[in-house]
Amino acid sequence: MKTHYNLVHITNTIKPVDLALKNYRVDMADHSDPDTFGLIDQYEQFLGVGFAICQTFLSSVHEGENKRDAFLKGPYHSSGKSYAQITNACANYWKHNDEWNKTDLTKQAEGTIKIFKNLSVDVWEPYPLSNIFDILLAEDGSFIELLNYLNLWANEVK
Repeated sequence: MKTHYNLVHITNTIKPVDLALKNYRVDMADHSDPDTFGLIDQYEQFLGVGFAICQTFLSSVHEGENKRDAFLKGPYHSSGKSYAQITNACANYWKHNDEWNKTDLTKQAEGTIKIFKNLSVDVWEPYPLSNIFDILLAEDGSFIELLNYLNLWANEVK
């Protein structure tokens, strides 16, 4: 398996996010009310940053050409969606969900929501990125693990 040349830069960028997530997990486990004190909200934001960084890797691979076809390539999560599709949807959710009008969604928003629903996650409920992350990589998962799947995807695309 080849390692995509941008993976090194992306990995170095994502390591501090993984460290922050690990620290938040410890803080949330130790805190009597992590939700009220905003720890889960902060954790959710770091997940969004991580997915956006991973989306940057996706973009460096497909280079804007045939993005939809590229995202259909494996490897696949047990849900049937590719890790690339899920990563892209999570990054788009984090970047754009505050713009969404539940009664007047864009096609892109509808596509993002469909991927979340495929994983039995409701974007209108609290902490959808946390739920997706746990489904993809387990409670103690890391973006480094996700990047391993995305590197396999890169080998399928190029």
